[in-house]
Amino acid sequence: MRAIINILFCCIFLSYCKAQDTEFKMYLNNFGQRGTPLLVNDRQSSSAVFCQAYDTLLRVKTIKPIQENIVAKYICTNGFCNPDGGYFRYDYGVKVDLSSDFILVVVSKLQYEGDSEWDFDLGETILITYNNKGGILSRLSLAKDNDRWKSSLKIAKERVTVRQIKITEPKIDQYHRDLRCEYWTTTYQITTDGIIKPIDKSSVSTGIVIWDKINEEYILKE
Repeated sequence: MRAIINILFCCIFLSYCKAQDTEFKMYLNNFGQRGTPLLVNDRQSSSAVFCQAYDTLLRVKTIKPIQENIVAKYICTNGFCNPDGGYFRYDYGVKVDLSSDFILVVVSKLQYEGDSEWDFDLGETILITYNNKGGILSRLSLAKDNDRWKSSLKIAKERVTVRQIKITEPKIDQYHRDLRCEYWTTTYQITTDGIIKPIDKSSVSTGIVIWDKINEEYILKE
């Protein structure tokens, strides 16, 4: 009798694991696929990375939101998302071919509500690594973007590099003019077991951002 119970338990356990794997695979299938280096350095390249759905009515690419139950299972666990801080939306980004030892995805997060210019309509780029069963190995919010924050991101096999710009102009009363800012670069390394670790951060520099008419975006004046 004990042997029969053990067999039944194993069958139930294996069926549960198989269901988990299937759901995780379906989640991954919604991401685009990219190799390295992956560059996200302006609005145009960001749209190319995060726009994965196709609107058949308008015949354009559009965002592909991640369902709330999937967000709760594969992104917002252990209080990572701070769900009481405002209304968020998460969008599929890309799965990056970096290693066969773990799975790396880029997810877009948007916060609609905020108390100031710094956190209103705030976009974040999130990097997550998983094992093959869908367990989260490491997870990090890499960059911020809105009217006050600008970023550029490069994911390479050797390192992940993020340049963050913070517009410090006291009041942005009109666009398309030069604005004062601070900027710095943070470098991360992803270990062979999928852990995202900061390895270097530059000192904060002051500068100016100027309006790029071609891409319709503020860029750092070099």
